Amino acid sequence: MDTDRFLRELPALFEDFPASEHPRDRLLAPIADEIENLARENNFALLNLAASCLGPDEAYVEVGVFHGASLISAMLGNEGGRFIGIDSFDFRDASLEKVEQNLERFGVPRPELLVGDVFELIGDGKLNGVSVGTWYYDALHTYEAQLDGLRIAEPFLAPGALLIVDDTDWEQVGRAMDDYLAAQPRARRVLTIEGKDRGHPQWWEGMQVLVWNAR
Repeated sequence: MDTDRFLRELPALFEDFPASEHPRDRLLAPIADEIENLARENNFALLNLAASCLGPDEAYVEVGVFHGASLISAMLGNEGGRFIGIDSFDFRDASLEKVEQNLERFGVPRPELLVGDVFELIGDGKLNGVSVGTWYYDALHTYEAQLDGLRIAEPFLAPGALLIVDDTDWEQVGRAMDDYLAAQPRARRVLTIEGKDRGHPQWWEGMQVLVWNAR
């Protein structure tokens, strides 16, 4: 994972990072507008850049696909990479069929889609052999699930991998992030972006980015 490139190029995606209402390039605007989602165009731009910085043979893994907006945003223009989406599809009206329809609608190839509980799937070896360059966790955000959602990724993380978490304005999520970092010296927080609860609705509920095995 080219972490340095990610951190260098992220501000350049915006006129005034992180205050801009949207990225300079509006390529992802139709996805944000036309697929029901729980994010904003800015969040999608960050994920797209992260996916573009994957190293050879590294995968982008997304936990919490919903209708596919964030996964499609990450894939757009990065179709040569490996993408894995994980979801139990038991949130509201989410379904695998809707994700597949949206993938076809935006002309991106079908990624690897694993249906079920992420902890059970990993326990069953579904990610064995995968080198993860970006781990995007946007599933259950209880304190315990948030902690475990980072810990279960560790055996698969490539050096310099990004761990990206959404909804970090939420008290229990922010606390879980702090406690995870306090207990795991191999992870380092490199970015905190506040969301709508703190005056920045263009970043939805906030994001944090960690780097694994940082120098």
